[in-house]
Amino acid sequence: MMQTIADLWNGNIVPCDNCGAHDRQINELVVLMARNRDNLNKEISPAQQVIFEKYIDCAEEYLLRLMEQAFCDGFSLASRLLMEALSD
Repeated sequence: MMQTIADLWNGNIVPCDNCGAHDRQINELVVLMARNRDNLNKEISPAQQVIFEKYIDCAEEYLLRLMEQAFCDGFSLASRLLMEALSD
């Protein structure tokens, strides 16, 4: 158990590395997002490009924080379930 926690802490285990890797709908969304981003990049001015890149940076940070919070919430829930199972 302690080795798993250490591996998580040290980044040897990254729970979200393969999130959605085998999900058809997620893969389709990734392709669609890339296509739309590429199309938008062709059409916008350099000033708009700077604003768009700032937006993308904020969206990526938001998603990373959301994933981190979801992981923490899931870990807490799993810990409570484990404690209940062991105490019965």
